[in-house]
Formats: sequence, C-alpha cells, structure tokens
Amino acid sequence: MHDKMLWFNEKIPYLFHGNIVEWDMSKASLSVCEHFGLLDSKEIARMKALPKLEREIAMGKHQRGNKEFSNQLLSGIREIRRKFLLANGLNDTNILSLHNDAVIFNSRKQIIADIDGIKFHHDNTWDAYIRYGRAEIFYKVDELGNGSLDFKNVGKDKVQEHTFGLNKYMIKVIGDIEAYDKNVLKYMRKFQQQYLQDKLPEYYYSAFGKIGDFKIANLELFGMMADIVIKEVNSWK
Repeated sequence: MHDKMLWFNEKIPYLFHGNIVEWDMSKASLSVCEHFGLLDSKEIARMKALPKLEREIAMGKHQRGNKEFSNQLLSGIREIRRKFLLANGLNDTNILSLHNDAVIFNSRKQIIADIDGIKFHHDNTWDAYIRYGRAEIFYKVDELGNGSLDFKNVGKDKVQEHTFGLNKYMIKVIGDIEAYDKNVLKYMRKFQQQYLQDKLPEYYYSAFGKIGDFKIANLELFGMMADIVIKEVNSWK
C-alpha cells in the first residue's frame, strides 16, 4: 500500500461501531518540498506567503512543467505518509484507505502528528464506513442524535441528487445497525419490495455513485447492503 497514492483496504469493506478518523498532512506539497529540498528557499518563501488556492495553482504549475519534480514530490509524500503509518502502528488491520496525503483509519489511540517536522492534523471522525466500488460512505451522529453521511469519490452532484432518496435510506439502515436494532431487516425487506413495485418517489430510482440504468443499477447497492446487514445482525447473537 505504501507505493499507492490512492489505496483501499480490501480486508475492511465496511466497519460499524468504530472511531474512524481522517488525518491529513498539513500543506503537504509545500512541506514535502521544503523537507526534501525540491525547491529553492526563495521559491518556498514565496509560496508560503500565497493564499491556499494560489499556492495550489503555483504548485500545480511546477508539477506540470517538470515531470521529475512531480515524481519526486509524490515520492516524498508517500515516504512521509509511510513514516506516519509506522510511527502510529497503522497497518491493514486498521487502515481503511489512503488518499494522497490523507489517511483514514479506525483507532482510538493517541496519534503522533509530527513526522520529521511535517505536521499531520485531524480532519474528520465517523462512526461507520461502507465502501461501494470506489465510493466511500461515512456515517456519523451529531450531538442531537441525528445521523448524516459524508462521501469520498462520489461527485457533489450525485450527493445532492440523492439527499432525499438513497442517502436517507442508507442513514436509516446504518443508524439501525449502529443501534443494534434487528428491525432493520424488516425495514429493508419492505423498502426493497416497494422499490421493485415502483411505489417509492422517483428520486429513489436514480443510479447511485455511478452512471447506470434507471432503477436497475441500484439493485447492486441494495444487494450489498442486505449482505452486510444480515452478517452484522447474525453476529449479534
């Protein structure tokens, strides 16, 4: 996994009742350039003074204009990320995925955030996780007890499209699993029956997470969710 910029842990396709956290490398590209001497000190100082968006654009120009620099930068990011994982005892038993300079893992331990002078910061915390293809679905409950979803590798337009449809369905199902509510099986049976009989509002039938046939594409998602729920409920016995 250390040689991948994007990596999914096939051993953990879903996880419930966890403390799933995301830690990101602060100012990753600039920090790595400074640490490994990939840019001269004047250019580093100039880029440090730029607002975030302008700094990202400037770094992108450096990468597009110099393939060797780009490769060294990506190699440096992977190396610092590798050291972060090793320093914190993270491996394929608790890492869910790697995203460039970010690590998503399940742990409650105190994290070593300073790696060779490069800082990592905590970005998100979730309670549950499901991966559907390349789409990652994260669930959390707020202070008022309301469940919500966050997504990675799903376009914002798709997220908005499903706000009142499949997102609501998944919040209900995942929330019931988190609450150890066996009635989730009855809810899923009724929901899928209504879905197949075209008794749900139209917005439930748009394909989730990828382009697909109207209505039919989501049967794969429902099958995956049913398999997960049955395994979880059976594990409660």
